[in-house]
Amino acid sequence: MEGEGEVIQQEIYDHLQDIPHLLDVNDGIHAKWTPDHMLGVLLVFSEEEAECLFDAFRAALEGVPEAGAAFACWTTSLMGLLRQALSDQWSDDS
Repeated sequence: MEGEGEVIQQEIYDHLQDIPHLLDVNDGIHAKWTPDHMLGVLLVFSEEEAECLFDAFRAALEGVPEAGAAFACWTTSLMGLLRQALSDQWSDDS
């Protein structure tokens, strides 16, 4: 591998430069910025989770207070993800 390290390193770097806009369900990264400052957010749900979230949303619209609270709790976690992504972006620009 001696002498090949720089070539492999460059190939990996080039590959990462080609895919900054892609999110992978299994890599644990659920929000990232593209070089042109677009934020991608990946939401991953099982079918049951998606149905439960939608049911809570629908019930909240119908005025069920507990459903509104449950949906608000989920939305708060989403806003936490966005806050973290924004703070990461701001720290990169510093």
